[in-house]
Amino acid sequence: MVAPLFRNRVETGEFSPSGIGLALDDVAADLGATVMLTDYDVDDAPKPDDLQRVQVPLSEVLSEELAGASRHLRVPAEQILLAALARTVHRTIGSGVVAVDLVRQSTAETTVHALGLSCASPSEVDATGMLTEVRAAIAGAAARHGAHPEAEVAFSYADPAPACEVIPGLGHALKLRAYRSGDVLNLDWWYDTRRFEEYTIVELTEQFPLALIEIASEAVPAAVDAA
Repeated sequence: MVAPLFRNRVETGEFSPSGIGLALDDVAADLGATVMLTDYDVDDAPKPDDLQRVQVPLSEVLSEELAGASRHLRVPAEQILLAALARTVHRTIGSGVVAVDLVRQSTAETTVHALGLSCASPSEVDATGMLTEVRAAIAGAAARHGAHPEAEVAFSYADPAPACEVIPGLGHALKLRAYRSGDVLNLDWWYDTRRFEEYTIVELTEQFPLALIEIASEAVPAAVDAA
């Protein structure tokens, strides 16, 4: 295990009404999603008591490597982390396309971009290719406003960390919330305990830093710029 796990339940924001998750299969199909990340199916969105948070802060060394890669590759850290998430899904679940809601929050509003991310091995798509595909997916996704989820998975990145730790309930089965606090990047893995076995989440948290090291150290800036 690459880092200690800290588990606790916290109060969350408003949650979507039950039944919102019923249309996710149609949306996933529109995004070309072929990977099912959850261990079990449920018909309604999670309530606050259904959610568990696993906190896995990156080391200062790896946090700085991410910042350095962002400067070297001339791409936002958000995109590197999304590429690492896609590689993590391949390492944990297998190859395919996973539907991810990219959630961007500000003091004024929340916007969401529905992405179809390719989850492939390094022999299929190298680190530069993973990052290039993430950038293309974001560029091709229209921003929307509101709380309805369009994917099982959500991702958000904040630097610096928002002052408020309350997480709005968008109804996702899994949300990876990445945020900087001082010199460390914190990773909060929120998951619906009805839909995931704990070991699946543990495996995701263990594989993510390895995937991040690969993307950050092996992507080529000239090739990324040319895409």
